[in-house]
Amino acid sequence: MSNQKEIVLEYDDLTHLDPENCLDQIDELVRRHPNIKMSFFTVPMMRGVPLTHNLDWCSKIRKHIDNGNVCLAYHGLLHNPEEFKSIDKTECLLRLKFGRSIFETCKLPAAKVFRGPHWGMCTQAVEALEEEEFTHLYNHKDYLHLLSDRMKVVYYNWNLKDEAPEIDTLVTHGHTHNVCENGIEQTMDKVSAFIDANNPHFKFVDEY
Repeated sequence: MSNQKEIVLEYDDLTHLDPENCLDQIDELVRRHPNIKMSFFTVPMMRGVPLTHNLDWCSKIRKHIDNGNVCLAYHGLLHNPEEFKSIDKTECLLRLKFGRSIFETCKLPAAKVFRGPHWGMCTQAVEALEEEEFTHLYNHKDYLHLLSDRMKVVYYNWNLKDEAPEIDTLVTHGHTHNVCENGIEQTMDKVSAFIDANNPHFKFVDEY
């Protein structure tokens, strides 16, 4: 008998703004699979609008966090293209701290896990994450040269636009909106069928 599969189910770009707001899809996946764990790389200030502008939305997300179905992680501050690729360590630290203050004001706990917007990263960004005691960097293989002795560096192995690979531990990559053919709505039935067929053990991004 094969081992039970593990899955880190994660999506980029969560915010309260449309089209990145996927609260309806989160609700539906929790309805279908009450023990599901989903992680969302969340933008504290998408298009200049902080999460604090919609505290009702924050409250609904918090309920899923409190119920053990959702984990938030950091996806830059503004989600500018490759936001963390060309700024120095001081600016990286400022943006990380500003993002943290927004999460705290919204009373939204966020794991110390980071993914660079549009994957963009640099050595000084890694140093800033280490200084702020982040535990994980979810990175892209374009940046294999960026290593860390103090964080676990993770690369996805299942882009949700594709079929699931035949491996025991899957780290997904998807989006909260319909982009790159891997949006949460676009791939919901595929993910749901995988869960029904495999009864996987779920892990949040900070548990892998």
